[in-house]
Order: sequence, then C-alpha cells, then structure tokens
Amino acid sequence: MSTPASSTSGRTGIGKHLIRAAVGAGRVLNRFESNALNSGVLASVPFKYRKIGFYVFKLILMLAVASVAISLALGMLAVWTIAALPISTERQPRIHEMSHPRHHLRFPEMYDDNGASR
Repeated sequence: MSTPASSTSGRTGIGKHLIRAAVGAGRVLNRFESNALNSGVLASVPFKYRKIGFYVFKLILMLAVASVAISLALGMLAVWTIAALPISTERQPRIHEMSHPRHHLRFPEMYDDNGASR
C-alpha cells in the first residue's frame, strides 16, 4: 500500500521544521528590533530614524535571503535540465579509428592512391 503524498509542506517532516525555524527567526528579529529601538545606546538617534534604519536592515536581510533562494533555484533548474538531456548510446569513432570519416586525411600513409586501406 502506498500513502498519498501531501500537497502542503506543513504536513511533511521537513516542512514542519522549516515553518518552526521561520517563525522562530521572525520572533527573534522582532524581539531584537524592539530591544534596539528602546535601548539607551540609540537614545540620541530620533525614533523615526531608528525605525527607518531597521526597515533598511530588514530589506537588506530579505534581499540577501532572496538572492540565496534564487541562486539555489537556478542551480536546481540547471541540474534538472542537465539530468533531462538525452544520453547518447551511440559511440562515435575516434579520429585514430579507420571507421572515422576523416581518418584518411589525418593518416594518408595508411591508404593507397585510390583511397583503399593498405
């Protein structure tokens, strides 16, 4: 008996771990942002500029994650495309083999004046 495949990633084992990791990373980032916005070290910077700075930080972080994801997706697409290419089962003759069409041009000493092999 086979079990039907799940259409949602949250029901698979790795999907659960990925969702938990994403939720945990979001919570850590929100906690870090709230602690940094209310810290005494940045008290001299106006609140509006602190928020803008964190928006820029989040944007750069998201662009970095997106670029890694796109690179991985393109790599997977390249591997998938290479794997789908047909494998030639017919071995072509090498230049040193007599059945190669240009063998007589490369090794003329092996042929007589009429083109037949000696």
